[in-house]
Amino acid sequence: MLDTRTAMPDMRQISRSLGTVLNFGPGDHIFREGDSAHCMYVLLSGEVEVRRGDRIIETIGPGQALGILSLLDEENRTVTAEAVTACEVAAIDNRKFRFAVDEVPHFAWWIMGELAHRLRMTNAAI
Repeated sequence: MLDTRTAMPDMRQISRSLGTVLNFGPGDHIFREGDSAHCMYVLLSGEVEVRRGDRIIETIGPGQALGILSLLDEENRTVTAEAVTACEVAAIDNRKFRFAVDEVPHFAWWIMGELAHRLRMTNAAI
């Protein structure tokens, strides 16, 4: 299955096999601004609101990733991610992330596309 936004394969199935699947209910925080980071997340189902302070940056849906930046630079989270609906996410730790970048076709390109999209959305929100 191709992600029509990026013309990349849908990474949900790969993320499900790489990561630990977690469930969140509406209003649950996946992470908060300032938290330390130990993994990135791929939204398998549901919707998540990403915000900095009181400002909504975007609402993401299935097949999108979040928490990539803090996994890469090992700095604290710069945003809060809160479930809008019931959500299923795949949490991918640093070791499995690096494995995917090295071994999974298109994964690194998909991650770069997600980072570019998030940067554009953040710029639009400020």
